[in-house]
Amino acid sequence: MPDNLGTFYGLGVGPGDPELLTVKAIRILNSVDVVFTAASTKNEYSLAREIAAPHLKKGAEVETMNFPMTADGEALDKAWGDNARRVASVLRSGRSAAFLTLGDCLTYSTYSYLLPLLKEIIPEARIESVPGITSYQLAAARLNRPLCLNSESFTVLSGTGEEANFSALMDKSDNLAIMKSYRGRDRVIGMIKEKGLAPQTALCSQLGLPNEKITDGLDDDFPDDPSYFTIFLVNKRPRL
Repeated sequence: MPDNLGTFYGLGVGPGDPELLTVKAIRILNSVDVVFTAASTKNEYSLAREIAAPHLKKGAEVETMNFPMTADGEALDKAWGDNARRVASVLRSGRSAAFLTLGDCLTYSTYSYLLPLLKEIIPEARIESVPGITSYQLAAARLNRPLCLNSESFTVLSGTGEEANFSALMDKSDNLAIMKSYRGRDRVIGMIKEKGLAPQTALCSQLGLPNEKITDGLDDDFPDDPSYFTIFLVNKRPRL
């Protein structure tokens, strides 16, 4: 492996609270030459950058990578390719770089899509993925509620999944974390209620952020317009 190549780090910065970054993530943030963050092409805002801001070294070079929010495969492929080539150019210059992602870097993250392209463009690159605390872990901590006990199973589901498969997976697991549920919130709530799981379900929004809200039990007291950063935590066996 060439000695003059920089190292690329995928850094999970946790769900929202800057104090929940790992010691390793903070150490890396204070050592890399370039910090990349992801944002929509419609704006430059990055929550991951905001979370990591207290831990960035003075004068850190922070660069925003824009990704279009579209179903246009050609536009997406171009954006991913352009951004992967940008990272490769930094590494080839001998500089190290970190890419910030919310939660864990390999769980429903932008970094997961960038990674294979970078490996293809520069297969000799040194790449290190640094895990981060997930939103469902923080949700369980806020509720003081175990995610799973003894022989129980635990499943992470996407709220964008096909309905029949989603329902079947719900039936098979003892405990569930339902992520990516923003647009399909009403459908997810309906399925939870149909299965009689509303009393054992917590709706968690904006975890670790100033406007955090947790509703334990799906009655009518939950946000009408929840944040994009919303998850459901379901325990089929009631917890004390």
